[in-house]
Amino acid sequence: MRLLRVVLLSLAFSLTSQSLLAADVAAAIAALESRLEKGLAARDASALEPLLAEPFTWVHSSDGRIDSRETWLATAARGIALAGQRDARTEHGSSLAVYGGNEPHTAVRVSRVRLVDAAGAKETWLRQTRVYVRGSDGGWRLAVGQGVAMYQGPLLDAALHARYAGTYAIDPGRSLTLKWQDGALLATFPSGAETQIFLASPTEEAVRAEGIGKLRFTLDAQGQPTHAALVRNDKELWRGTRSKP
Repeated sequence: MRLLRVVLLSLAFSLTSQSLLAADVAAAIAALESRLEKGLAARDASALEPLLAEPFTWVHSSDGRIDSRETWLATAARGIALAGQRDARTEHGSSLAVYGGNEPHTAVRVSRVRLVDAAGAKETWLRQTRVYVRGSDGGWRLAVGQGVAMYQGPLLDAALHARYAGTYAIDPGRSLTLKWQDGALLATFPSGAETQIFLASPTEEAVRAEGIGKLRFTLDAQGQPTHAALVRNDKELWRGTRSKP
């Protein structure tokens, strides 16, 4: 009994220590990102340089271009890196994974980023991933940045998107789940994959790559979705019937 108590106390201490470490890393990453934003706004390459790891890679979301450390710093000094920051920028659904146990050395931050160009009545959504590494001096630095463009087009109709939330039963044990959360329509597919859904019209999903397939909805007389189907090359792969959320 005493041994069990010692084991449980040790486990509790270990979990508490790991939680504290994760919180410390999260605070350090937040401070680093704040310094990155200030350096970009000031177009100050000398302030940004010590915040980047060596080697460093930045992959552009628009076309897959890759910037080296030197290229990215030169671009930042010219203010070109501010292009996306001229729009109103918000982050959603951020997560931070920390690796290294009691001696964390790598952190991966993933978030959905919304850029709104109010003047042009357009918005863009990205899935952004940043990898941070801890140097021998104990400092955290940005090593990799990569974005994936999920949507770029007219301002989205929030009321329209919210209408599609619900579970769409395909067959026993398989379903599509759509959830309206934090101003976004989030999907969990039968495979377990998760993404954000953008509507091109009340009946069709807007997708950037046609080959991956898209959702097509059937509506009732009141314009409420009753079914969702995954369509690829005009072939229906599966169809789900909606139950109310």
